[in-house]
Formats: sequence, structure tokens, C-alpha cells
Amino acid sequence: MSRTTVRIAAPLVFYALVALAAGPALATQDEVVAAGKREYLDNCVACHGESGKGDGRMAEILVIKPADLTQIAKRNNGVFPFWHVYGVIEGTVPTRGHVYMPNWRARFKAEESKPGYDYAYIRVLTLTHFLESIQEK
Repeated sequence: MSRTTVRIAAPLVFYALVALAAGPALATQDEVVAAGKREYLDNCVACHGESGKGDGRMAEILVIKPADLTQIAKRNNGVFPFWHVYGVIEGTVPTRGHVYMPNWRARFKAEESKPGYDYAYIRVLTLTHFLESIQEK
């Protein structure tokens, strides 16, 4: 490779890497919520139901009925406790009602194919944002 080629190619490679790195940061709110909805439909709907009201197909066989996830803010004086919900989903905040709820961050982490990368927290974050978006007033 000639020096001219390297001089021209180096900035292009740099800007391409910056664009790739910035990609996730440029996600819109709708895209984040949509990603969370996909996580919800893949992992939560069996117990909490499509509407999030705790009426999934597994609800009738559980000893403790799954929570109505559309009422989290209402049960908290109109404020969605984002980081508390995140902790419940990731498994660091124990709750009486979640006897059967898996530690989703650990499960998501186990599914990761790239060692050294932790995308599990992003999946938990998008799921938390989705739950925030379905709160009833």
C-alpha cells in the first residue's frame, strides 16, 4: 500500500468506526421501546400476558399470580421506579411476588456469543423502558 492510499484510507476507516460505535447511541426512543417489546414478547408474555396484566398462559398454574405490569407507576404514586424495576428484572432486587421469576440478566448473559462483551444489561434496559411505556394512568 502506498503512503497516499494509507493517508486517504485511515480517516475513512476512523470515521466508519466512529459511526459504528455511535450507532446504538443514535437509537430513537421508539426503537428502544420496540426492542424492549421484543424482549417482553420473547421472555415475559408466558406469565405476564401480552397486555402485561399478569394473565399469561402460565399465570393460572403459578402459586403467586404474576404482577399487572401496567400498574407499576400507579402503585408507586404515579412514578415509574425505573431502577427498582431494572433491578427486579436483572435479579438484584428480590421481591416477594417473583418467586418464579428468573434472573434475566444472567440468562441474557449466558446467551451472549462474544466473550468479553456484556449486552445483557442493554436487553434489561430496553425491557425496563418498554414496561415504562405501557403504564396506565
